[in-house]
Amino acid sequence: MILAAVAAFAAAFSFALGSALQQRVAGSTTPDEESHGSFFVRIAGHPSWLVGLLLSAVAFALHAFALSRGDLALVQPIIVSGIVFAVVIRAALEHRFPPASTLVWLVITWAGLALFLAVRPPTADEAPKNGLGAALVGVGVLLALVGMLVASRTSTPQRRGAVLAGVSGVLFGLVAGLVKLVLARFGEGLGAVLGSWSLWALVVTGVWAVLLNQRAYQATRLSVTTPILNVAEVAVAIVFGLLVLGEDPGQSPSIIAGEVAGLALVIAGVIKLASADGPAQDAEPAPAAEVRARS
Repeated sequence: MILAAVAAFAAAFSFALGSALQQRVAGSTTPDEESHGSFFVRIAGHPSWLVGLLLSAVAFALHAFALSRGDLALVQPIIVSGIVFAVVIRAALEHRFPPASTLVWLVITWAGLALFLAVRPPTADEAPKNGLGAALVGVGVLLALVGMLVASRTSTPQRRGAVLAGVSGVLFGLVAGLVKLVLARFGEGLGAVLGSWSLWALVVTGVWAVLLNQRAYQATRLSVTTPILNVAEVAVAIVFGLLVLGEDPGQSPSIIAGEVAGLALVIAGVIKLASADGPAQDAEPAPAAEVRARS
């Protein structure tokens, strides 16, 4: 459990730094300024975005390792609390010091996480319910398709970014669950892993989630997208863990109350910290030509 928590914290830091670098590039134009194709060609050619992508890959490896050592319900709240790292990193990139109110919410967020981890009981491994897992993935994919359709017909950038963040959060939550299913097949040999539906669902869902997240970055500021994405991700992951992996939330009301209180503090902190990080994102994006000239 301790090793899983340490790996999850390392993954959260890597995710935060990678996302901050990627958002600075992806958010430098509005969706109306370039097509989908030119958007991805531009960001893929920017060194900062590529470094952010590499950090995201490292974070995913650490995340997978954490999931191999701990429950989804243990690991995902730690990953979500990476907003604490993100706020500090963004302040450093912009050469500013976080205000006192932000520092208070940093403490509250990690206090909530500490409470959650302290009361979280260990869970014995159970055979995953692959059929139910496939059904949940199907529901998540349907939600993502509907969300993309809604986003494409939404003229308000903030609302479009919120929808894209929500569906990418759903997909990221499914990715965490699929990683657990893939890891469970490793004991059966490489052939079983390569032949499992969960591996290929993981690849497709993971790439899809990353692309939708980039479009959400472009559509609006982090203060809008981050809370929605993180809450959706942790909610889907916890549901996946309970229903598919048989993770035990705890038998006593006091344990469950402590978990709920801890998660509530973490979610409140994520929302407040993302809002506090918003002013830097509220400015009009720089024109694409200016961004390319600076890079």
